[in-house]
Amino acid sequence: MKITKRLKILFFAFVICNSTLAQEDYNYSDELLATTFKAYQAVDFDMANSMFPFVKQRFVEHLKDTTSFANPYDSLSKHISIQYSLDSVVKTYTWSQRDSGCCHSSVIYAQYKNSSGSIKYINLKDKDDGDQDVFILGVHHIKINNKPHYLLLGWGTCCGGKHYSTAKVYKIEDGELQKSDTAFIGETSIFTEANRGQDIKIKYDEQKKILSYFSYPEDEETGFYGKEQTHTQWKLTNKGFKKEK
Repeated sequence: MKITKRLKILFFAFVICNSTLAQEDYNYSDELLATTFKAYQAVDFDMANSMFPFVKQRFVEHLKDTTSFANPYDSLSKHISIQYSLDSVVKTYTWSQRDSGCCHSSVIYAQYKNSSGSIKYINLKDKDDGDQDVFILGVHHIKINNKPHYLLLGWGTCCGGKHYSTAKVYKIEDGELQKSDTAFIGETSIFTEANRGQDIKIKYDEQKKILSYFSYPEDEETGFYGKEQTHTQWKLTNKGFKKEK
């Protein structure tokens, strides 16, 4: 009898322990946002347009919770793009605003940790010029003037049979993530466009510290781009990116 009673106690303790662990392992924020975006991406354009304000508000509410910065969002990342810097200071979220237009509209937010350890977030469109809808392809931790900066590579497309890539550099100054207009020597940022059938292939080589992409000459009469391909490279120096000849 005593052995049976002890076995029952051990069994119930095991069940309770597993139940507690399951609750701790369950990522409510991840599952809720993943379910929300899955529904948003499954409906037709009219319904998606009605859902958009609610989806965006729910997403921002989770960004306000500073614990979301450390959340890997394994399920959510199947529905939106999430990028990290290697130093774990900047994290970006990009997702497509669904509509029936020929442009691919995006929503871009960034979370970051400032020098005091505070976790903040911003709408990168509000902070930036706001003219280009891009999807973040990568976030690279670099150094300029011996201070940490962050190179964000983006891609976008709109009407007219063209697509484009961008490269912009940000820094955390006075506790805020801000765009740097001096990171590219001679330019405030990189914008390169091509016909949709042409490769741009913008990328940053971490070891060689080279930003590279393909560019094409524009035909002023047609507004499209010619076939001649130029491989453009920018070398990162301590003063910023310098265009190689």
